[in-house]
Parts: sequence; structure tokens; C-alpha cells
Amino acid sequence: MLETPKERIELLKIGITGKTIERLYIINNNIKIIYIPMFFELIEIECS
Repeated sequence: MLETPKERIELLKIGITGKTIERLYIINNNIKIIYIPMFFELIEIECS
């Protein structure tokens, strides 16, 4: 499903948003998304 640009264009023409098409593509192709935190807390370590 949604393997060719033509299929995606048809969905856009009937009113399905690009975001929804992306979600369908991810779900139907068993793609796993790993979320990485955007901000890291810096910790200072004293070495003696």
C-alpha cells in the first residue's frame, strides 16, 4: 500500500492529508519509530 507516488497523489486528491498518508504508510509497512529525547541534561562529575 502506498508504494508509488501515484497512489499517494490519488489520496491527496480525495482530501486525505499528507500527515495521515504518512501514518498509514508507517502502520502498513511495519515501520517502528524510535523517539530520541531532544534535550539532554548535562551533569558535572568531579574527578579526584
